Amino acid sequence: MYRILIIEDDKAAAHALRSFISRYLDEHGIDAHVEWMRTAFEFIEFKQHWDLVFMDIGLPGVDGMEAAHLLRERDAETLLIFVTDLAQFAMKGYEVDALDFVVKPVNYQSLSMRLDRAMRILAGKQVNNIYLSTRFGARVFPITDLIFAEVRGHNLEYHLPDETITVRGTMSKLEEEMDSARFIRISNSCLINADRIHSINGSTVRMSTGDELAISRTKKKSALEALASYYGGGH
Repeated sequence: MYRILIIEDDKAAAHALRSFISRYLDEHGIDAHVEWMRTAFEFIEFKQHWDLVFMDIGLPGVDGMEAAHLLRERDAETLLIFVTDLAQFAMKGYEVDALDFVVKPVNYQSLSMRLDRAMRILAGKQVNNIYLSTRFGARVFPITDLIFAEVRGHNLEYHLPDETITVRGTMSKLEEEMDSARFIRISNSCLINADRIHSINGSTVRMSTGDELAISRTKKKSALEALASYYGGGH
């Protein structure tokens, strides 16, 4: 399910935009949750991940352009479409890598064209990226960057080439979301990326980062079979 956010201080304008978006989602059979915030203050404070944000530029307090700059400081992936009655300001969207802009009053045909483009991009991103909500804000990274993930207490640690990201979560939930051919469970607490294995020695897997990970006795048979299938061309 995609998460779409409207940031608009005018209630009537927000309602109209939301109605058009809902109509588009219904017509195209797309599963998405649409939310509305009145100010950029709420948006900045929540620090959640959104797949697509419709941002009014003329917001009170922190305006839409400033909010977009703050978004890009922590998230380079969220799609951003400006909604404004001042098209000349929307042209500055290149500074924050905005996907497009819609001029008020919004009409359905114009919005549909923007949503067509956004949905094509999201369809590709959904497969290729991992989205995490951390206490420092949303993080997005290519799924291929994940070396392995392991449980530490009530947290999940995502081990990337140059850093480790820790979030609340469970291994079972993560396993459900990942490609079972490439990402293989080697113990109750560890899931590895088969593309990132350096070598296998008995009950130990050495990853490309040099980490030595133990294959548990209970998972050894299924893990080695999965790896043999993967390397044998089953993927």
